[in-house]
Amino acid sequence: MRHYIARMAIAGFALMAVGSVAKAEVITCPITQANRTIVTTLPADWWTTPIVADLSNTQIINIGGQTALQCVYGPAGAIQRYAPLNTVCTTLPTGFDCLPIIVVIPTPITFSTGIINWQQTFLINVDNGVVQSAGADLWLQAETATALYIVPQNGAVIGLGDRSNRGFAGCAAETMTANRVPLAAIPVGSYVCVRTDQGRISQFRMNAISPTSPRVLTIGYTTWQ
Repeated sequence: MRHYIARMAIAGFALMAVGSVAKAEVITCPITQANRTIVTTLPADWWTTPIVADLSNTQIINIGGQTALQCVYGPAGAIQRYAPLNTVCTTLPTGFDCLPIIVVIPTPITFSTGIINWQQTFLINVDNGVVQSAGADLWLQAETATALYIVPQNGAVIGLGDRSNRGFAGCAAETMTANRVPLAAIPVGSYVCVRTDQGRISQFRMNAISPTSPRVLTIGYTTWQ
């Protein structure tokens, strides 16, 4: 009985198995003998002698970055097909044993969460939700009374994406930038992803923006461990 299951895990988190997996299957080489010959039409008085060979071995190869299963017939050549998606395959004498990958993903553990009242020109640390300069992740830059920007600090990065509530998994996969983002691009109700200067995944929601200068943002944030 086969008990092997390929797994991927991320250290430091509780683990949760994804329910949808590929089907386990044994894939047999479709022919036991191969015939190699010249198929081009030859002039009269010319002929070829086909090379006939039995299955000699099986191997797993890489074709264009994809895993392929290859049946080799000695001097007669080889045939191949791609491995089924989301499986790990091993060779058998006459084929391949392909077993599903069960992907385990981290169950997010909250490191810090709360509400921050963030005044323009101030810096915040979303690792701990404190308005402070030391270890700051974001700066609310006021270039003018109306041109305000959120600027990542100290190696932190920010990702607007579609501004939806993506949670830990969505923000972990989000494209991030170290470039400043106009406050005008983050209306009330938007969710913004952050990777903090300490490498944690965080997300905040723009709950309110004061209408007059100096602007004060009210954000609700959660940072995961």
